[in-house]
Amino acid sequence: MIKRIVSLLVFLLIVNAAYHLGVTFFHDQQFKDSVREYAILCGQPPPKPEETIRAKVMDLAQENQIPLDPDYVEVSRRNAQGLGEKVTIKFAYAVMVPIVPGYERRFDFNYVTP
Repeated sequence: MIKRIVSLLVFLLIVNAAYHLGVTFFHDQQFKDSVREYAILCGQPPPKPEETIRAKVMDLAQENQIPLDPDYVEVSRRNAQGLGEKVTIKFAYAVMVPIVPGYERRFDFNYVTP
C-alpha cells in the first residue's frame, strides 16, 4: 500500500514537472515563430523604425507570457542583394520554472532571427 502511494506521488511530481516545462517551451517556441515572421515582414518597404520593431517584439512577448526586458532586444539591419533590407532581431531572457514544489530551475533562452 505504501509503495503504491509513493509511486503515485513520484508519478504526479513527474507529470507536474513535465507540464511546467512543456508550457514554458511551448510559449518560447510560439514567441520565436512570431518574432521570425515579424522580422521577415519588417524587411519589406517601407522600413520600420527600430523603436516600432522593439515595441512589437515586446507586445509579442506579452502575448506569449514571456518575461522579456526591452534592454535585451537588439535590432540590426543590413542590405540583402536584390531583396531589399534584412532585419535581424536578437533577444535573450530567463524563466524560473517550478520543477517540484519548493524547487525552481532557471532556463535561459536566446534567439537570433535567421
